[in-house]
Amino acid sequence: MRRYPKYKDSGLEDSGNIPSTWNIVKLGKHIKIKSGHPFKSELFDPFTGFPILRIRDITSGKCETFYKGEYTDEQKIGDGDLLVGMDGDFTVRWWNGGEALLNQRCCSVLSDENSLSKTLLYFILPDKLKIINDLTYFTTVKHLSNDDIRSIKICLPPIQEQQQIVTYLDQKTTLIDQIISISEKKIEILKEQRTSIINHTVTKGLNSKVKMKDSGVEWIGEIPAGWEKKKLKYCLKHISEKGETSKGDIKISPENVENGTGICFNLYSEYEGEGMKFINGDILLNKLRIYLKKIVLSEFEGFSMGEMIVLRTIDGHNKYFHYLLFHQGLIDLLNEQSTGVKLPRVSPDIILNTDIISPPLTEQQQIVTYLDQKTIEIDELISTEKRRIEIMKEYRQSLISEVVTGKIKVTK
Repeated sequence: MRRYPKYKDSGLEDSGNIPSTWNIVKLGKHIKIKSGHPFKSELFDPFTGFPILRIRDITSGKCETFYKGEYTDEQKIGDGDLLVGMDGDFTVRWWNGGEALLNQRCCSVLSDENSLSKTLLYFILPDKLKIINDLTYFTTVKHLSNDDIRSIKICLPPIQEQQQIVTYLDQKTTLIDQIISISEKKIEILKEQRTSIINHTVTKGLNSKVKMKDSGVEWIGEIPAGWEKKKLKYCLKHISEKGETSKGDIKISPENVENGTGICFNLYSEYEGEGMKFINGDILLNKLRIYLKKIVLSEFEGFSMGEMIVLRTIDGHNKYFHYLLFHQGLIDLLNEQSTGVKLPRVSPDIILNTDIISPPLTEQQQIVTYLDQKTIEIDELISTEKRRIEIMKEYRQSLISEVVTGKIKVTK
């Protein structure tokens, strides 16, 4: 690792000693900020209109929202703008996705010096923004202001070194991002495999040679001859026993449940007030945006909050029906029957009156044992890829930090 010949104290806690030829500058003297506009959310559209960037789009790097209303050229941003999401994690992204509008709580950071613009991508990391914010505000949800950004101090190298640093970091971060992208694609493939295995097994069973018959249900197709078609309400009942929650109670709400797996990563929702009581073995199903597949098999008792309904087994193995509820065909059917444009939800009555299939109890247990093993294997592979992504992101962050504070000397 190459280092600079001489260092000096930067006077900045997060930078420490910096190369003696570098200067400390305040961003406000080198930049101008274009604030986002409070466009009318009722005119947002997922398909048509002019691209508009919201905080979540800056985070993903993809423009997934469009605006059907009026706008001006002054409200547009374009390639080469440095965008900052000013709430939450304060995402910083160099934008190269073409012209777009910028929504409120986002801003574009511009420099009159072309050579400095790309440099700022690496020199105002999210960590730098968080430090400023933590010194200024003490609220649960963090917010940045334009003045917060202008007040940021960075250690800035001479122009020639800036160009070398940008070139070096562009090359290194591109390679790291490619590795991350490969892992992300592997995760998607593994998730598809998980869904496919569940879809097949809960409707076809484990014996590939068994005699089949038509189920009479389009999303199910053929089923083993000894299986029955039933309404879900004859297998599961809707529990609607309300109770007032107290501090320390287990409270599960949809935002704390992982899409597609039913893994609950926080048992203590911030929701207060009444909830629906559930016990060990109950199934909690989020009826809002059912396509997200937030379906929990409880291993304790507590309260279901928000849009999570409680289902309890009447006849059969609760874990079999937990797997069955993940079937993509069933989810698609229920999603088609959801009402509401912005907040589509399906009623418990529709869910319970849906046709499903019910194998004999012994086969339900065999299916559960098989799927437990298969999903654990797949989930472990997914966890490995997620850990690899986190390691690469940490390395990316560390590398940038070391370079932009002069701990590593970049050469041609």
